[in-house]
Amino acid sequence: MNNRRLTKRKQAQLFVLLTALAWATQTLLHQWGYGQEVPSVPLSDAAALAAMPDVPGGEKFVPGDANSTPTGTLEMRQDASVYGADITLKQVCRWSDEDAPAFTPIADLTLVHLAAGVSFRTISVDDVRQTLHGAGVNIAMINFSGVTSCGVTRSDALAGESQTSVQQWIDAQQPNAAKPAVSAQLAQNASEIDPNFHTLHDLLVADLAQRLSILPEDLQLSFSPEDEKVISLAEPCFKFDIRPSRARALGNVSWDVKVLTDSSSKKITINAVARAWEQQVAVAKPLSIHKLLSPSDFTSHRVLVDSLSDHQLLGLDQCVGQQAATELRPGVIMTSQLVDAVPLVRAGQLVTVNLTRGTVQLRAVARAMEQGALGQTIKVRNENTRDLLDVTITGPQEARLGEPAPADEVSQAN
Repeated sequence: MNNRRLTKRKQAQLFVLLTALAWATQTLLHQWGYGQEVPSVPLSDAAALAAMPDVPGGEKFVPGDANSTPTGTLEMRQDASVYGADITLKQVCRWSDEDAPAFTPIADLTLVHLAAGVSFRTISVDDVRQTLHGAGVNIAMINFSGVTSCGVTRSDALAGESQTSVQQWIDAQQPNAAKPAVSAQLAQNASEIDPNFHTLHDLLVADLAQRLSILPEDLQLSFSPEDEKVISLAEPCFKFDIRPSRARALGNVSWDVKVLTDSSSKKITINAVARAWEQQVAVAKPLSIHKLLSPSDFTSHRVLVDSLSDHQLLGLDQCVGQQAATELRPGVIMTSQLVDAVPLVRAGQLVTVNLTRGTVQLRAVARAMEQGALGQTIKVRNENTRDLLDVTITGPQEARLGEPAPADEVSQAN
């Protein structure tokens, strides 16, 4: 411009040109960095989803159909026949082929374990809901249809007890009605289940329950489909030699089983996935350290777990009356590490010490050197002789010299 100043018109033109250049550069960089943009459409508009262009690479970031939603319908059967003591979900409920991917993984979930001598049981929809909820299934996504209860018959019961079983079935079908008593003649003619009758399934459950110190009815074993026929074999027609190869914890377990008959034998390997039902006591509200625990501080629920806790789980009666060993948040599962016994004697307090020798009873006062709870042994000091003594606490600021207090006295103090 020959060193001449720009006019206002030239300045405006130059500003517009720079603005257009900056916009074009920004648009080009955006397209290079992110590629083609997928138009935003409502998920409920099926036509728009079908017409939406594919993202390069064949990926779509929204469900293409309704089958991807984890939901389904369970239909309760009116009656069912089971073999063995365990009643599973697939025996009480059925579902369509479209819902099979959602329910097949939990088809072998045990709903009820029948007690010995019980051949009939009514399973209600609430029983199914409660068990599924405890197993971690979102029951809000499941639709229930059919009848409200299912009458289950145990088919492996002996024919000799059929009369008693009929009466049990009638009682089970009419839980709120007056149940007529079984006559003495009926009870006399009914025979008990053969005590020597045990399926391989029952023997495997009992073996694992003994090794893990769990009640058999609290175990949930899922076997592979190819082993279903084998585990239904029963004594005394067959004999079994069971040797666990991996059965020391929950999870994947296996046994080496030799099936014996009068003329031959066969060795097979049985694999299963083991889980267990636990009655857990959880904290319901924040609790401070050393707080005296009461029933309103906890909630109790039955949960299906894949592994056992390293610490001993506590029941509600074992928590109430104790004190919190640390600060507890809602949802924490109560174990033996989280509670302390309430001290009946504290360090520095005067303690009444009782000594019994035959019919002679002596009583003295000593000062506690440490704190202790019921049944614990602590050291106290005789204020006159300055001797240190080991005493067993029997009550608030009371102790016994010599042998610990008898078990009945400790239970009465509790």
